[in-house]
Amino acid sequence: MKTKTKRGYKDLSYFKPKECPFCQAKEVIKWGFRYNHITKKRRYKCNKCKKLFVVDDGFWKRKKQREFIAQCIDLYVNGMSLRKVKTHIEQFSETTISHTTIARWLRNYAILVKDFTDKLPIETSGIYHADEIFVKCNGEENYYWDVIDAHTRFLVATHYSDNRNSQNAKILFLKAKGRANLPNIIYTDGWRAYQKAFRKVFWNRYKENKVDFIRIIEKEDTRNNIVERIQGTIRERIKVMRGFKNPESAKALLDLLIVYYNFIRIHQGIRMTPAEMCGVNLNLGQNKWLGLIYRSKNKF
Repeated sequence: MKTKTKRGYKDLSYFKPKECPFCQAKEVIKWGFRYNHITKKRRYKCNKCKKLFVVDDGFWKRKKQREFIAQCIDLYVNGMSLRKVKTHIEQFSETTISHTTIARWLRNYAILVKDFTDKLPIETSGIYHADEIFVKCNGEENYYWDVIDAHTRFLVATHYSDNRNSQNAKILFLKAKGRANLPNIIYTDGWRAYQKAFRKVFWNRYKENKVDFIRIIEKEDTRNNIVERIQGTIRERIKVMRGFKNPESAKALLDLLIVYYNFIRIHQGIRMTPAEMCGVNLNLGQNKWLGLIYRSKNKF
């Protein structure tokens, strides 16, 4: 007679509910566990509406373990393609997965973490550098705009567009204006559309709260190399992808790279993340992607 082996379930409960997600009542009690594969999560019951629920910690109804999902995201932003991530996972674990599933995770969590990080207060030096790069999407020329702070190396604002004109430059400056404190100086290249957009957003006839605008025309002038350096990092990542398929995915994946640059990756020049340089310390722990997803979902 075979004896049944007891499976070692791991409790993945991370948050306690503040209220019932159905009726918003505070009368919530523990009600056993919900089991999934080899894991379990704490289940709760509302004494008012009598419904059972599990707290959504950012991995609601995911069939794969959260550490596994965070690993796939980290492998992708560090330069591996979707199919290479799939091959790597299947080579070093017993898990099989489709590359389309990984792409869906990337899009979903890019939206989640970007929405959270965009609302965090930051302190910048006010010396901004702006530029744009060409992005190939579905065989057409699209553009990704960015503004970086010189001292903290924080990417203050980004913008994705299908054309290159002063209207999109204006949108970029409006995002930078609303993201942090009013800048003191803005450096751009010699393209006149930046000058036109600057006048619409930052122009002020009074000396108080005046923003200086500097167009770098001469090729020997290297004052805008700071933003060109981060654009080189972005180009290095998207070059091996041979373009994007649609604008929505392109924007989501590029935003995920920006979140990685600002909050996950240690900058070699400042020896910390740009977010920490701006006074934002999220205490993400060893698995930073996992900690960032927790913070993004529950905003604690």
